[in-house]
Amino acid sequence: MLKLKILVVDDSPMITEMIQDAFSAEGYRVVVADDGAKGLKLALAENPDLIIADISMPGMDGWELCSQIRSNPYTSFIPFIFLTQKSEAPDRIRGLQMGADDYLTKPFDMGELLARVNLIFQRMLKTQEALLTRKSISLSGTTQEIGLSDLLQMFALNQKTGLLKISRMGSPTGRLAFLSGGLIRAELGKLAGPKVIYRLLGWSDANFEVEPLIDLTRDPALPEKMETLLIEGARQLDEMNVLEKNLSFAGKRLHIRDEKLPLMSELSDREQEVLAAIEAHGVFSRVLDEVACPDLEIYKIIVNFFRQGIIETEG
Repeated sequence: MLKLKILVVDDSPMITEMIQDAFSAEGYRVVVADDGAKGLKLALAENPDLIIADISMPGMDGWELCSQIRSNPYTSFIPFIFLTQKSEAPDRIRGLQMGADDYLTKPFDMGELLARVNLIFQRMLKTQEALLTRKSISLSGTTQEIGLSDLLQMFALNQKTGLLKISRMGSPTGRLAFLSGGLIRAELGKLAGPKVIYRLLGWSDANFEVEPLIDLTRDPALPEKMETLLIEGARQLDEMNVLEKNLSFAGKRLHIRDEKLPLMSELSDREQEVLAAIEAHGVFSRVLDEVACPDLEIYKIIVNFFRQGIIETEG
């Protein structure tokens, strides 16, 4: 299964290092911050599956961090565990009222923290399974409530058959067909195959609904194991986020600078395909749709062209 991501926020390097080492050894992905403000930024950027935070920190403390997390619709559902000093124990009622899921008093046993985190994830898994297995004609919700990776894993684990439709404003509807838990088809507009999954995993603000599966056509380009898709999708999404932070082409038009254009024989077939899409369509989003390979590969080629001066942007 896809590794779950945990955000640890504590101003003690010793505490964050201990937690990071222990949870990484258990197969979790761990990101850390040394104050609440940085933790909030990471929560919005990294979309963690759970947050562990100290209460007493300089600047934004754990109380304010929890309040900000719970008031933001994009993070309000993330489980939150407080690390407290003994003197702060009477404040547990305040934390529960704010929506904290659990507490642990320092100094704590790492085995107990691991156990509590695992229990929270087990409860979440049972809730999601109950949602997907309930006997209703239709199922719908948002990817803020249940992430797409969780949905896909639930279909696989419960060997479900159905058509999962993913939609958001301004984009075509994604259609993922499952037969006995296996993903047999993935479509998004004119896109198909693994590229669709990699694209949809980045939709944190989408709606979904499940319908009966009628068309049993199977796409041989899809791998048999869901885990393979999700792990590769997570890797590509992480790399895309880094690229977009450093150099974003979203909403921009791309132009080829003829005077900088190398000989076509010097370019790979994929680079030629990307250049042809830029020349034909210009708009960055259209280029991503027109070239069949994953968005990450296209993005890297465009970044390379831009840095070489072969293309320029407008808008």
